[in-house]
Amino acid sequence: RHGGRPGPSQGNRAMKGYRTKKIALPGGRVIEIVYFSEPDDHAPNVAAMETAATTAAEPERSMLPVGPPDLHVCEQCSSELVYPVAWEERDGDRWLIDRRCPNCEWHDQSEFHQTEVEEYDDVLNEGTEDLLVTLRNFARSNMEDDIERLIDAIHMDQIEPMDF
Repeated sequence: RHGGRPGPSQGNRAMKGYRTKKIALPGGRVIEIVYFSEPDDHAPNVAAMETAATTAAEPERSMLPVGPPDLHVCEQCSSELVYPVAWEERDGDRWLIDRRCPNCEWHDQSEFHQTEVEEYDDVLNEGTEDLLVTLRNFARSNMEDDIERLIDAIHMDQIEPMDF
């Protein structure tokens, strides 16, 4: 994938309890990141130092064979919900990505090859689609329950003209 650069969208909006940011990836795909609270300006630096300290304290772990990383998997708790906080294009086909795990608050800032980023983008898109399907199913189920309650109320003469 080649082309556009990631960056904040025109649609950054401050919302109650959270805000979103859209990032365009080189292949033309757009991801939306949801921030549930204001980011702490010092957190990425502290997290990067903690990650470096953890890696230095675990030399046996660094000697294991390393394959392509699953960028959506937390290195600390193995959660598959790791999401990007920031993306920055580097020289050539490299990307610097800040990632965060919502389960254990693990943070990482690492550089990845374009193909790894494209795979991560695919996983993020699949996750987004799963969330949308779940949301649609949940909304439909709630609507069906509401309709059943309305029908029951009508049959029991609990609905009167002044209710409307």
